[in-house]
Amino acid sequence: MQHSPTPETTAPDEKAVKAGARKVSVVVPTYGSAAFIDKLVASLLAVFAGRTEECEIILVDDCSPDTVTWPALTRLHEQYPAQVKIVRLLKNAGQHNAILCGLGFATGDVIVTMDDDLQHPPEELPKLLRKLDEGYDLVIGAYDEKRHAGYRNRGGELVDAIIRRIYRLPATTKLTSFRAMTKSLVEVARKSQNPYPYVTCILLDQASRVANVEVRHAEREHGSSSYSLMRSVVLATNLLFSYSSLPLYLTAGFCLLASVLALMMMTWVFITIFLHGVSVPGWASAVTALTLFSTFMLASMFVMGVYIARIHHQLSGRRVPFTVDRYHE
Repeated sequence: MQHSPTPETTAPDEKAVKAGARKVSVVVPTYGSAAFIDKLVASLLAVFAGRTEECEIILVDDCSPDTVTWPALTRLHEQYPAQVKIVRLLKNAGQHNAILCGLGFATGDVIVTMDDDLQHPPEELPKLLRKLDEGYDLVIGAYDEKRHAGYRNRGGELVDAIIRRIYRLPATTKLTSFRAMTKSLVEVARKSQNPYPYVTCILLDQASRVANVEVRHAEREHGSSSYSLMRSVVLATNLLFSYSSLPLYLTAGFCLLASVLALMMMTWVFITIFLHGVSVPGWASAVTALTLFSTFMLASMFVMGVYIARIHHQLSGRRVPFTVDRYHE
């Protein structure tokens, strides 16, 4: 995985630093966010203005296709040089890679991740911090009511169900991208070498104390989400292959079932021939059985091939999750 160079901590403006205070880093992946990123940053700064913590905001532009997002981030950095860091990826790498990139620039004692579309209200962030202070490694916001489109809610439920199954989480556990975590957990997450990263799974791989806290989910003020039901299905499949051996076990189960069916068929043939003294007509049935078992074999080879290809990508370094184009601290 190609990461950005570890940024050195710069000395913030003395007026912005609260002596001896805990530092909170807020990582926000952005994509075409020029219309609302100013409001998000202003709201975050307003929240921390009334608190004892020092705040830094890390905005990661996932190579937005427009010509206004990066200039908007640049203006925010110039306006709040002590609080706002900005990073631009060389090519579009996806939300999770953008978050991982931002974690690499975070220097806080506590790190928060949230979306850029204002559906994660900054005013709810203190709830995550309070819960984290109870001794948890990872605190995940649980929406009081989801404000996504119906199809996206169904897709999200599918993905969440698979993650809960992989990590044996209670059925009541809610999984969102609005979360707070300890510095020690982030330091481990940064070392992830998975060429198909999913931040929630990377964190759950290491966290031993995980909690939910109810937060408000706001209506989206601008634009529409790029997530679709099909994208959720693809993501769910990717999760199974990247963070679980379940496809291999399912394949083994189908092969075992095929073996049992083949044994039953052979038993029936022998009984028919030797007990009843008749030959067994069944060219069509034989071809059907052969086709069925061949399908199982091909499916098994496909599943193994996917795992082998992912191992190859990881060992060869051919798939680089993200590359930093430029950044300003």
